Amino acid sequence: MASSNISTKKEERLFTTVSFLENGEHILEENLESIEGYVDHIIYRNADNGYTVLVLVCNEEEETCVGVFSDIAEGENIKAKGSYTEHPTYGRQFQVKSFEEKAPQDEVAIERYLGSGAIKGIGIALAARIVRRFKADTFRIIEEEPERLAEVKGISQRKAMEIADQVNQKKDLRQAMIFLQQYGINTTLAVKIYKTYGQEIYGILKENPYRMADDVEGVGFRTADEIASVWESAPIPISGFEAVSSMCCCRLPERGIPICRFRN
Repeated sequence: MASSNISTKKEERLFTTVSFLENGEHILEENLESIEGYVDHIIYRNADNGYTVLVLVCNEEEETCVGVFSDIAEGENIKAKGSYTEHPTYGRQFQVKSFEEKAPQDEVAIERYLGSGAIKGIGIALAARIVRRFKADTFRIIEEEPERLAEVKGISQRKAMEIADQVNQKKDLRQAMIFLQQYGINTTLAVKIYKTYGQEIYGILKENPYRMADDVEGVGFRTADEIASVWESAPIPISGFEAVSSMCCCRLPERGIPICRFRN
């Protein structure tokens, strides 16, 4: 591959981010590259943990990407950060550490996304009619005036609202993933947290993140405490102390060490 193609296909920048492993330990990710394109097709996806193998088209060139994706569909435009690896069987792959969805930039991209099957009830033909009717304003119509979708042949008022609900649910999930990842929570764990709390996650993280240690598999007290420490002005709630006590009573006696840790 020519170096000129590489430079136009991806922007190479230095990123430094901190994430948590599921046991709460820190990992430092350095020298991550960034690539951007649309999901041409998904080769494999584990619905339980989000592990996905997909083909991303970047400036008409295909990249095989592997990683954990909270929610992904064919036709979506994404920007992914990660690094290239060489698989002994499948060859060159881009190992994705984090990603963000990008809004389709033109009518072709909008039609490709809607017709990909990401939204139940919309096929290729219907996607074409929707975009032909609303053009670049399609997503604004779906989010703000969904009843107008009924102007398109083949869409009833009921179906219009179902389409809008799906789009909004995907938007809510994406926003929650971004919110959780800013606290260093990796995608796998973020998906578990969101599945447990849904839209209540915002209030729980602000008021009592220690709940996660009891409610979410993979979140230990250390991870919850790291998240709580972000809210420096907020004191540990009563239930936070209860979480510490619970940890002392349930785990530390196994080692015979009655220790309780509090934050200042």
